[in-house]
Amino acid sequence: MKKYRTVALGGTFDILHIGHMELLRKGFGISTKVIIGLTGDELAAKKGKHLIHDYVQRYHALEGTIQRNFPGVVYTY
Repeated sequence: MKKYRTVALGGTFDILHIGHMELLRKGFGISTKVIIGLTGDELAAKKGKHLIHDYVQRYHALEGTIQRNFPGVVYTY
């Protein structure tokens, strides 16, 4: 049984790395539903981030990573 009904997590997820995987693994491990906040390009720029990928590219990369590594989980953006 999961500990929480809903968990929210967020990030820029520009280049997916082991830290992102651990964040996702923990979120999916403790909750039956995960809400993911994906930082928009404008906010990332305001925070001084120099993005390699735009929002759409980051969204698709994150989506593919979740589908490959965490099949059947329930999440939303």
